[in-house]
Amino acid sequence: MWESKVVEIRERVKKNLDGLSYEKLNQKPSPQEWSIAQIVLHLSGAETRFMTLALDSAKSQSGRSETDVDLSVFDDPAQKLKAPIEPSNMKQSREELLKVLDESRSLTNQFLMNYTKEGLDRQSMNHHRFGEMPIWQVLELLGKHEQRHLQQIEDVKKRIG
Repeated sequence: MWESKVVEIRERVKKNLDGLSYEKLNQKPSPQEWSIAQIVLHLSGAETRFMTLALDSAKSQSGRSETDVDLSVFDDPAQKLKAPIEPSNMKQSREELLKVLDESRSLTNQFLMNYTKEGLDRQSMNHHRFGEMPIWQVLELLGKHEQRHLQQIEDVKKRIG
């Protein structure tokens, strides 16, 4: 299920960049908040970290986890989460943002081409926030994380005009 959802959510993220000027992409709604460009950089960086961890864990064939972790924290936008790595303040063009999204997505595509849920049955990876989790659940993690930030992008667009 999440295999197709991550594709759909990413397309919506990219579509939200359509028609935005360089200035709008890099405009922060307030000094302490991220611009749309920073949100996109965060998404790309997170996907790279999530999928590198999943791919490395799948190759090592270590660990066993039979139960999914609770990822409902991503479902409530009012619940603020601190990102472990802040995105760069360097201004980005739409083309540069699309490029980083495609680069990080290549790792997800590699994961989907090389592994199946059944093939990773009960193998786990260790996530910094959620601890031991089934490797295949990385797709749900990726999707929920990106969905949360898609809502953030849509909110920022409304607020900056």
